[in-house]
Amino acid sequence: MRKPLRAASIAFATALVALVGAEIALRVFRPVEHLAPLDAVELTPGVTRFHQRAEVPGLPYELVPGARGAYLGVEVSINALGQRGAEVERAKPPGTYRVVALGDSLTFGYGAPDEGTWPAALERVLNADPAFGPSRPVQVLNLGVSGYNTANEAVALEAKALDLDPDVIVVGYFLNDPQIAPLSPLQRWFRTPAWWEHSHLLRLASSWSLARAKARFGGDSYRYLHDPDGEGWAMVVRAFESMHRAASARGIPVVVATLPAFPPTPDWKDYRWHDLHERVLAAATASGLLAIDTLPEFLADGRRPKDLCVDFEHPNAAGAEILARAVAAEIRRIAAHAPADSAPR
Repeated sequence: MRKPLRAASIAFATALVALVGAEIALRVFRPVEHLAPLDAVELTPGVTRFHQRAEVPGLPYELVPGARGAYLGVEVSINALGQRGAEVERAKPPGTYRVVALGDSLTFGYGAPDEGTWPAALERVLNADPAFGPSRPVQVLNLGVSGYNTANEAVALEAKALDLDPDVIVVGYFLNDPQIAPLSPLQRWFRTPAWWEHSHLLRLASSWSLARAKARFGGDSYRYLHDPDGEGWAMVVRAFESMHRAASARGIPVVVATLPAFPPTPDWKDYRWHDLHERVLAAATASGLLAIDTLPEFLADGRRPKDLCVDFEHPNAAGAEILARAVAAEIRRIAAHAPADSAPR
């Protein structure tokens, strides 16, 4: 009995030494960035100036009310209500048609000045419309926050958007919105790391597992996130249902607008994710929400993808105008069909 016990002890000790050695080697020679805990010096400049830990359960962080300054190379203003853009009163002015926009960095306006976001462009487009204009001014409040997923947006809708007395809520949906794992630096900064995330070796194993899962979809992250059997897609469906329950109780329509990625090709003919847009639109509609696809507006515009974006995910000012036109068409339809005694509220 002693020999087998001794052999097992030696094997265990050898394995332990090997694991400790691998952990040390990774820490010294090849640190693993995947899910690595962060400190403030590792964050993009401006992140901690413009974001703070949220008090609302279900939200990891939020914008800092009143924050001003340069962020990602452009001037950014956060108003006293914690929204991107100019100051507004919480109470809706009489006769005003108010739209609240929810979303992630595409709605917030990553790399865009205040006037270059799609909610800001939407406000301009609608106020230039004879159906609105001076007799029926439009406010579009931008509640977009970088790194939010659909579950976060559902929480923000119920905890923040509804209290602003909106006539309609627009949720900007991007193809990474089913993301649950905190992969971005901003997401990782505002969370307590799991015990295993302090180990480079275990994080390496996690990254390999993620790579294998994505390999089933040809390495396409967007397709991996929209796996019908995946945890992320199930989260999206639950979030849509939550949005409908909360907003319908107040009689407020919610529009889910799918926002396209920008293909690194000369034109839009190689766009690969039409079916994912359709899946999102179908899920939103099945949950009782309104849904529109903004991609056709980009296809009709004729300009190259690279002329409409900051990078291959985020629209520039020209791209924001196209998004605004697509959303404005749906807002006009909703306003035209609203009961006379409820438009605007």
